[in-house]
Amino acid sequence: MTNSKLPTAMNAEKFPKVLKDIDTFIFDADGVLWLGEDVMPGSPDFLDHLIRLGKRVIVLTNNATKSRAVYAKKLAAMGYHHSLTKDSIVNPAAVVADTLHRAGIHRTDKKVYMIGSQGVQDELDNLNIEYFGTGPDPISRQSDTRPFIYDLELDEEVENVGAVVVGYDKHFNYHKLMKAANYLVQDESCIFIATNTDETCPGPNPDTVIPDAGPLVAAVQVASGREPVVVGKPHTPAFDYICHRWNINPDRTMMIGDRTNTDVKFGRDHGLRTMLVLSGCHQVDDIVDNQMNERDDMVPEFYADCLGALVPKRNQA
Repeated sequence: MTNSKLPTAMNAEKFPKVLKDIDTFIFDADGVLWLGEDVMPGSPDFLDHLIRLGKRVIVLTNNATKSRAVYAKKLAAMGYHHSLTKDSIVNPAAVVADTLHRAGIHRTDKKVYMIGSQGVQDELDNLNIEYFGTGPDPISRQSDTRPFIYDLELDEEVENVGAVVVGYDKHFNYHKLMKAANYLVQDESCIFIATNTDETCPGPNPDTVIPDAGPLVAAVQVASGREPVVVGKPHTPAFDYICHRWNINPDRTMMIGDRTNTDVKFGRDHGLRTMLVLSGCHQVDDIVDNQMNERDDMVPEFYADCLGALVPKRNQA
């Protein structure tokens, strides 16, 4: 049965009643803590407030373009609490590296074919996992009159490739798609991992569509006929990673984000409390649409205009 009642609207006066029941807060980043390169007003004050109260704060982003260390520097530069280090941050790059490490790929001679950005490279380097395929890979020696590449020279023999990782890559092209598909099709034991399947990512210009990793993952998935292990929200590997890093109680943990299909669904699917902030992608209309279409796993328990709207008046500058 569909919920007919809207989630509870939260503000600074109502929030303390909820706060007493929460030990751990998990925050999405873009659209919640920052938007592009700009800090979200009021968000540093809100996290300061939580940390002063002894609450655990975890930042969980679906952006794998940068490493956790780089995101920690970004938080510091934007004025967030000094206790928020790379060890407070989870992103798909770290979960990909952890997943491959747990699979034991570092104990073999096999490498990872990677379609992705610097963040994934950095996290793989941290765990001594070998990879190749990064950067531009132009299609060379191709006749203009031939619509397809019929002869493909692979960088590594199929038997030497233990995994294909696909994430956001501004250099993605047909050549990379063909290589990824061939590694996956020619060896069924080759692991297929995707950082995330977000369709788009937010940016400073609302009129410009910015494709995220999702379209790239879909291309490789269709070409190879293989289903990837997706590690980013709302999928379970990100939750498992958090659980083996921190001793969280889902009943006393709240997921706060700006997207119903990643953040809210992640929380609902894993038994967390949920709040949507309206400072990023999704709005109240999206909640209503989810309710009307019986997508209750994307309906949050609470919503608020932004994190700054939850800061007690005495804590505001």
